Order: sequence, then structure tokens, then C-alpha cells
Amino acid sequence: MKNFSILVLVFLSFTSFAQQNKVIIISNKYEFQKEKNTYNINTMLKAILISNSYQVFFDDEELPVEIAQNKCNALTGVLIDNSNLLVRKIKFQIRDCQNNLLFETAEVKTREKDIQNAYIEIIKMLSPELKKYDTTIIQEKEVIATSELVDTPKVSEFKTYLNCRFEQSLGDPVTEVRDSNDNLLLLLQKTKNSNVFIAIKENITGIFTKTGNKGVFEYYLNYEYMVEEYLF
Repeated sequence: MKNFSILVLVFLSFTSFAQQNKVIIISNKYEFQKEKNTYNINTMLKAILISNSYQVFFDDEELPVEIAQNKCNALTGVLIDNSNLLVRKIKFQIRDCQNNLLFETAEVKTREKDIQNAYIEIIKMLSPELKKYDTTIIQEKEVIATSELVDTPKVSEFKTYLNCRFEQSLGDPVTEVRDSNDNLLLLLQKTKNSNVFIAIKENITGIFTKTGNKGVFEYYLNYEYMVEEYLF
């Protein structure tokens, strides 16, 4: 039961991150489309979402490392087309990483006969509908625990280091992370991913992931999962 409670807390934390940061992944080809970006539908949808302050990625493009490593750090946008011969009708859904429905717009429609113009018109009509989604609310939902998710490590300790800086000698493959007092905090070694490093702190080895002006160092100490945040 304790592990289940931890799972719920972790899952809701990820959902909260995705909602509050308004990060959303949409498709370049939905089920009703025969080819990618038919009638520029997907490009228009992306533009509408961006205009509503979302950070938008197509599902077939390279994703930021924090999303690529955990899809729960983003929401998913699903476009549903219920059009018929007389009326173009669509609605848009926002779902979490477990496909739970968080929000659904009203169905918008048009009788415009030209298909391209019809999609331009109804995609634009989604914009005021999207403003109705309150990202500050985390909706209650049933969470199904699996053995894989229950084994998600519990953070035993979390520390934050401020005003850090990188330092690297010319030709030296190792990068140092130091604080404002020039104290050595970490040694970083490169991996194939330019944002992920093997990190060494005294006799501890872990993973350091850099995102913008922030880095996260993850490691185990006496079988306990530790996380440290470094702000640059």
C-alpha cells in the first residue's frame, strides 16, 4: 500500500509538471489522415497551441531529453475528426501519459465546401476552446499499479546547489562543476548524448542530466536513491 501511494504521488507530480509547463506532443498524422500534415492541419494545430502558450512537439521529431526519458513530462494532444459529406467537425482532446482524458473541447464545425478552407476555419475555432482548459487543476483518476511502476525509486534526499559554473581545461575531456566559492562539486565525463554525463562526486558515480541552466545529478548511496539539483 505504501508503494502504491508513492506511485500515485509520483504520477500526479509528473502530470502536474506537464500541465503547469504546458508541454504537449501532437501527431503529424492522425487516424483520419492518409498522409502527414494533410491540408496543413497539423501545422495549423501546432500554431494554435503555441498561440495558447503551449510548448509543442510533433511525435516524430527529436524531443528534449527530459521528455524523451519520461513521456509523463508532457501531455498528448489528440485531434478527432467526425466530419461527414455536409459538415466538417472536429474536437481536440488533451490526455496524460497513461491516456487518461484530462480535457476535451466542444466539437467545432463548418459547412464550408472547400476542404482546405474548412480546416483552416475549424482549426482556428479551437483556439477559444483551448482557453477553457485550466492547467492548475489536477483531475483525480484511478491509477493502475504495475510491477514496473511500483519499482520506481523513492527519492531519499534532494539537495539544490546555487550559482554553479562549468570549468574545463583546454583539451581536457573532463568538465568540472564548481560553486561560487570555487569548490569542486562534480567531475563530468561525456556520453553519446550531449546533455547526459557520467558524474563523479568523491567516491560516488552517477548520471548528470543538463537542461538549460539546470543540471540534475542522480545516484545511489547505501542503496538509497539521491537527487541533487545544480543551478547555473
